[in-house]
Formats: sequence, C-alpha cells, structure tokens
Amino acid sequence: MQLGLCLIAGLTALVAISPAQAVEALAGGGADRWIEVTGEGSVSAAPDFARVTLGVATTGKTAGEAMGANAKAANALVSLIKSEGIAPADIQTSEVSISPMFSRPSQNQETPPTITGYSVSNNVGVTIRDIPRLGSLLDKAVTAGANSIYGASFGHNDPSALLDKARPLAVADARRKAEIYANAGGARIGRLMALTEEAGRQPPVAFSRAYVSAAAPTPIEPGEDKLTVTVTARFELTQ
Repeated sequence: MQLGLCLIAGLTALVAISPAQAVEALAGGGADRWIEVTGEGSVSAAPDFARVTLGVATTGKTAGEAMGANAKAANALVSLIKSEGIAPADIQTSEVSISPMFSRPSQNQETPPTITGYSVSNNVGVTIRDIPRLGSLLDKAVTAGANSIYGASFGHNDPSALLDKARPLAVADARRKAEIYANAGGARIGRLMALTEEAGRQPPVAFSRAYVSAAAPTPIEPGEDKLTVTVTARFELTQ
C-alpha cells in the first residue's frame, strides 16, 4: 500500500507540469483520491452568414457641402443593398462622422494651418445570409459609390447546437487523459466527481480597412469555423 501511495505522489508531480494541467490530489485525510484534468472537444462547420461594413467618404469646401454629397452617395449605396434582397433588419448604420481638413504649411512657415474643407464618412454594416452572393454585392457596392470596405467576418445562426456536439467530445478527451495518468500511477478511474466548462473564447476577428475600386469579380472563401469547448473534469481514483 505504501508503494501505491508513492506512485500516486509521483503522478502528482508529473501532471502538475504537463500541458494537460492534470493534478492528482489527496483529500479528506487520505480517504478520497481524485485526479483533475482538462479536456477539449471541437467541431468544424461552414458559416451560415457573413458581415461586412461598406462606407462612402466625401469631401467639400463647407460642412454642408460635404454632408450633402455624402448623403447622396450613402442613399445610393443603401438603395443598391436593398435592391439585392438584403432585409432591412440586416442593414445598420455603424458610423457617421465629419471632420475638418487642414492646410499643410510649408517648411519654416510660421502661420498656423487653416481649414480647407471638410470630410464626411458614412459606414453601414450589412449581414449577408447567402454567402456566395457576397462577392457580387461588394462589386456592385463599389459601382454604386462605396469607396471603403471593412473586412468580412463570418458567423453561425445556431452556434449552441454546434457546441453541443463538441461537449461530449470534451468530456471524452478529459476521461482519456485521466486514464493515462491514472494508469501511470497504478490506479484506475472511477466516477466523475465534478465537471466545469470554461467560458467560450472565440478567436478575434481582424477588421482591416481597404479602399477599393471596381476590378475583377471579388472572390470570397468562407471556409470552415472551428468551435471548441474546454472542460475541467475531476474523476475519482480507485485501486
């Protein structure tokens, strides 16, 4: 029995430094032995929709002139988007801004810069439910007056259903790791004592701004998203 306890102690040292972050512990005065590990389960799926931000930027000598030109261009862009069958609920203004433009004094010139005009931008976020149509929409938007595009991102209508498929895989992965460590210490895995799920961590979406002009048809490749569930599981150790 003393040899068995030594093996368990050795197991504790092993798992404490392992990438799996597994820990074997003794509790209740040595009466209960358990091992705690993390497990991951992942599923991959093609996205159901795409989001993109389209914008128009205009300039004018006065604020009113710049706003008027921008309103005309923005209305033309929104009309184009709606004509492509995009539902009103999937079209949302994300930013409207106006800022002065200043002159650039020549070198060694001491006079302060002066306002030479105004710049106005209007950006609208669009959700496209039919992803294969995204490339065509971008091309038509540029023709309609859009002169800036914020990079597309993709999503799923029901990510919970996909995560539900990953959860049993995460538990199975945790049990597999626990069995490896337990066998190394001369023990066996018993009942599941506790289970917690880590908060979901979605990879950050990079939004790069690009100024565009009409060119060849824009290719869009949605690929697949990988959704991952991570759990921490505590199993009873038996001899």
